[in-house]
Amino acid sequence: MKVESRKRQYILEGKIKPGYCEGCGCVTELTFVGEWKPSDKPREDDLLLGSSEKRSKDKKASSSDSAVSASDNQYWIRCSACNQVHLFKEWQIQIDRDLSPSELNPEDCQAYTPHGIYAQGDAVYHEALGEVGVVREKQATGSGAHVIIVEFCKSGRKQLLENVQLNQGKQKSSESLTDIIKLKLRR
Repeated sequence: MKVESRKRQYILEGKIKPGYCEGCGCVTELTFVGEWKPSDKPREDDLLLGSSEKRSKDKKASSSDSAVSASDNQYWIRCSACNQVHLFKEWQIQIDRDLSPSELNPEDCQAYTPHGIYAQGDAVYHEALGEVGVVREKQATGSGAHVIIVEFCKSGRKQLLENVQLNQGKQKSSESLTDIIKLKLRR
C-alpha cells in the first residue's frame, strides 16, 4: 500500500530539482522514470536470506504494522547527462515546489503582519490588499530593516516589511526627544 503525499504528487509530475548523479559525478537534471514496486514473491522463498535471518525477519514482519510510511516510497530516476537510472527513496529526492499565488486560498495562508518572520516560499495573506501571495525573496535594507518581496496575483510584486520591533518604552523615547529639542532651542 503506497502512502499518498504532496511530495509524491510533485515527483510523479516530474517537478524534481537537479541533483548529484553517482554514475557521472555531476549535478544534473533528474527525470522521473517510474515507481518501484515490491515483489509479490513471498520472503520465505527468497534464497538470499539465511534460515536464521528468515526467522528474525518473520518475527519483525509479524510484529510491525502493515501500513507503509511515505519514506518507504521509492522511485526510479534517470540522470539526463549519463542516462543511468537510479533507485531513490522519497526522502532523498528534492522537489521543485514553486507555489503560484493563483493556486492559494486565504484559509491556507498565514496572515501577514510586519512583526512576523517569513521564509522564502511561504504563503501569506495580506488583509489590507485582500490578496494571497508567495514570498519570493528576502532582503536587508541599508538602514537594517528586513524586507520580503511577495508576489501577489493582482498587485504583482510588492516589498513588505518583516521583523519590525515594537518600541516598548515609547514614553521614554518621546521624553528624550523633547529634551533634545529643548536643549537645541536653548543654544
